[in-house]
Amino acid sequence: MPRSKYSPEFRAMVSQEYIDGEGSVHFLADKYGIGYTTLRGWINEYRIHGISAFCHKTNRTYSKEFKIKCVEAVRNKEGTVDDIIARYGISSRSILRRWIMEYNANRELKDYNPKQGVYMAEARRKTTFEERKEIGVSI
Repeated sequence: MPRSKYSPEFRAMVSQEYIDGEGSVHFLADKYGIGYTTLRGWINEYRIHGISAFCHKTNRTYSKEFKIKCVEAVRNKEGTVDDIIARYGISSRSILRRWIMEYNANRELKDYNPKQGVYMAEARRKTTFEERKEIGVSI
C-alpha cells in the first residue's frame, strides 16, 4: 500500500501554486480535495526541501537524541509543530505530537529499531468437538 495517494509531483505542483500566489491554502485545498492541514504541511516541507521532501521510500528511524532535539525546539518556540516537522524531515505531525506527550509525561523517548519490537500474540488453541469429548469437557 502506498504511503500517500498523491504523487510527489502532484504535491510539489500544488505547493508551487500556493507559493506562486495562485490561491490561498483553503482555495487550493478545496480545488484539489485535500485537507487544509495536509496542504500546509506540504507547503512547509516543499519550501525547505523541494520535491525531495515527498520522495521517501522507506520508514524513517529517529534516535532518542533527535526526538529530544525536536521536542525542545517546539518547547523553546523555535517554530510551530508544522515548522519543526518540515525543518527536521519528520514524517508526520502525529509522530512529533506523540514525542511531545511522552516528553511532557516524563516518559523516556527511545531509539526506534523496527526489528526489536516485533510482538505477536500467542494464538489461542481451538479444540474440535471430538477433542473436547475425549478429554471429558462437558458440552
